Amino acid sequence: MLTAERYMTLLNHYSEQGGDSAELREVEVALEDLTKLFHCTERNVKLIIRKLQEEGLIDWSPGRGRGHRSRLIFRANRENFIIELAQKLAEKGEYRSAFEFLHQHEGDIHARERFIQWLNDQFGADKQLAAGQSCRDIFRLPVYKAPLTLDPADLFYGFDSHLVRQIFDRLVQYDQTKGQVSGMIAHHWEPDETGTKWTFHLRKGIRFHHGKELTAEDVVFTFSRLKANSTNRWLLSTLDRIEALDSRTVVFRLRQPNWLLPRLLCSSSASVLPADFLGKDESEFWRFPSGTGPFRLTHWSSNRMELEVHAGYFLGRPYLDGVTLVFLPEDIPNSSKLKWEQLIVNDSRVPARAGDDWRRIETLNRGCSMISWNRNRLGPQQTLAFRQAVNLAIDRPGMIKTTGKPGYPARSFQPTDDTALGIHRHDPAAARQLLEESGYTGEPIRLAAHYLEREDAEWIKSQCALIGIPVEVVYHSKAEMAKSAARESDAILMCLVFAEDEVCELESYLQEDSFIRLHMPPELSRWVFGIVDEVFATDMPEKRRALLQQIEYRLQEEAQVTFLVHGLLNTYVHPSIRGLVINNLGWMDFKDIWLTSSPSAG
Repeated sequence: MLTAERYMTLLNHYSEQGGDSAELREVEVALEDLTKLFHCTERNVKLIIRKLQEEGLIDWSPGRGRGHRSRLIFRANRENFIIELAQKLAEKGEYRSAFEFLHQHEGDIHARERFIQWLNDQFGADKQLAAGQSCRDIFRLPVYKAPLTLDPADLFYGFDSHLVRQIFDRLVQYDQTKGQVSGMIAHHWEPDETGTKWTFHLRKGIRFHHGKELTAEDVVFTFSRLKANSTNRWLLSTLDRIEALDSRTVVFRLRQPNWLLPRLLCSSSASVLPADFLGKDESEFWRFPSGTGPFRLTHWSSNRMELEVHAGYFLGRPYLDGVTLVFLPEDIPNSSKLKWEQLIVNDSRVPARAGDDWRRIETLNRGCSMISWNRNRLGPQQTLAFRQAVNLAIDRPGMIKTTGKPGYPARSFQPTDDTALGIHRHDPAAARQLLEESGYTGEPIRLAAHYLEREDAEWIKSQCALIGIPVEVVYHSKAEMAKSAARESDAILMCLVFAEDEVCELESYLQEDSFIRLHMPPELSRWVFGIVDEVFATDMPEKRRALLQQIEYRLQEEAQVTFLVHGLLNTYVHPSIRGLVINNLGWMDFKDIWLTSSPSAG
């Protein structure tokens, strides 16, 4: 990079002297001028010149005798050089460095656009032919939120949960289409008549990526670890103890009836870990964790993650041979961002050129964006009328139009049958009246948000300003959002994704680091926990639904949360890609994707 920076210094300097950096080819120079330019001795200038020559960036003809000027020939113009260097960095996996270099030269808009176009073509589906091997089918996808953890016990974000499901498996899984729990590691399970004893029978022949066969010992180890001290121990809040009756049978003994236990065990946080491997050295294990899932982790760095197929997967070998996730900087301008849902089969521009044979996928997010109000922190947000005023001040359709993120106004956690009608209330006049009634005196509020939610946060800020509420937006990284932002802010801009409906709703109220739980005042928390006990105690799905709805209604009545938008994902799928379905976490399940050699095949 140092040599590249020096080449750019030369280009910039001589273009400022009257040349054109795009067309600059040859200039006359004096060594004395270069010593001033590089702030070094004549000896060091000669070393710099030699290095630039070795890199093939310049030709140099030294002047003969004192007073004679030397001749410098530039081998690459500015735009091409910027693009080529960024490409070289990207090809080495140094995507962050590539974008940082482009950012240093942000005036070269065409260079950035050409680089983005080139980068588009590096993502999507790719067939690799290796010597002496059959064709390998690889998916490469860009990601802006690198995973915070792959430890199921500490899961907090939806993307992390999605990755965990590629590497690990659970005892059971929830089939959204059928609305029922189905087997995974366990092929059968049954409760006793009291709902306090649940017995799970394990499949034979399931192997972890490192070769060990899964047994009841691994299940007992996993849930003992989860219950002991983890972010997601709430899943086992009713568990008294777990024991292995034999190598294929596990019994959960509960302190109280919990008819929801199988649904809770569908959570990514309930993924089963190997007792032998993990028990030796946790820090070493999490570098390359071993699960039983359809893919195994082979590389994980700050730049990318690589998953290889688990050929012996007990539920059937995935078609894809590998998936590469490239971690791009979060602060790339939205106009330059690459979205995985657009990068289908080596052509990122498919939505504009999709023919009749392309398949269109439209998915409404099972969840929504929202503001969670911190009622455990002093400030104007303590007042119900203030929180209601903000709700009335925010124009959801305007937010959707301005940010360019498709969706519908949200009035609840999950979309309902009439969500697409866009029913909402935007009433700035009523909002101002509520502020006056609340006694609000103009104090600013602090809103925490992730960098990727900048446009949404700025829209909220502008809407609040229109009714006289100054908002200070504090942007955080993914890790900061999970650790400290909830307690230090008056409100948080967040997004809830309901991969497992009942489980994810309960998680929002019970998980120790949940923003909503941390923000609820003590009396509201106690009431919620009492309702949750009733949820666990009933074996009637309809009653559980009604109880959870009761919690949501109270959160709405107290304006504990301000619902914003249900996101809508629109994408087009090339006819050669089959099995691509967007799951409830907003991602594609890698194990279900398969490719045809011809768009017309099948």
